[in-house]
Amino acid sequence: MWIRGERARLGPFTEDLVDQYWQWEQDPGTLVGYGRQTPDSLKNRREGFQHQARGTDDQLRFTVYDITTTPATPVGTTAVLIDHHVRTGEFVIQLGPDHRGKGLGTDATRLTLDYAFHITALRCVYLSVLSPNKSAIAAYARAGFRVVGEKRNSGYWLGQPASETLMDAVPEDFSGPSAVQQLVEGL
Repeated sequence: MWIRGERARLGPFTEDLVDQYWQWEQDPGTLVGYGRQTPDSLKNRREGFQHQARGTDDQLRFTVYDITTTPATPVGTTAVLIDHHVRTGEFVIQLGPDHRGKGLGTDATRLTLDYAFHITALRCVYLSVLSPNKSAIAAYARAGFRVVGEKRNSGYWLGQPASETLMDAVPEDFSGPSAVQQLVEGL
């Protein structure tokens, strides 16, 4: 595992966890949260992992571990899909249903922003979240994102049209301490 927070740690996105990633992605709460209407097959997810693992430099992908358990338990994933032309990236997170509401998502989001700003040198990380997902919006705000706008009626929440809340984070607003900086200075 690479970067440690208070409750979570980021590690590599690995093939041996693909079946677990798929299970988290098929959870009804995840499907509703992403506004997806259809599940994905395990075969398709395994093929998708192969594409993601080819080492392209346009994505950061991490496995999130709960470090309050012994041993540390994989509980979700984070990703930043990078646009190198403008040095920005879109943030995505998923946590298994048994691991939500414990502060792990906020901690993992902060760690991912820390990496994106201090190692990948992105100027802005942004996301969109379905507006009825108030707990996700609050967690993103605690991690350092700010609401910057709304896309009206652009998604679905529990089968009903819903707006998306647009949020972003920039390095100037990233409040310390930086886990990346602590790692580098500790070398």
